[in-house]
Amino acid sequence: MSLQGVRTILFTLHYAGAAYSIQAMSNEYYSLMTLIADKLAIPGFGLCCGMGSCGTCLVQIADPYIKLKTNALACDIRVNDDLANVEVIIFDNRY
Repeated sequence: MSLQGVRTILFTLHYAGAAYSIQAMSNEYYSLMTLIADKLAIPGFGLCCGMGSCGTCLVQIADPYIKLKTNALACDIRVNDDLANVEVIIFDNRY
């Protein structure tokens, strides 16, 4: 497998008052939900295993450069260059 075109993505996860600097390779994880499950192992997060049917992986994506915040299911977000330098807020009162 060639590593040509594979880039390192840096972003920050926020959960329960703590910030976690994340470094991942483009497409290293199938989705942001699987990355969060691997890195933080939050009980009750992503109960439907990425089927998009439970809503327990709801996160807020904040782009600090354009001051835009949007809510999305982490299971629908691919780990690629679109995540570079964003802040991902995991709601801590959903589980």
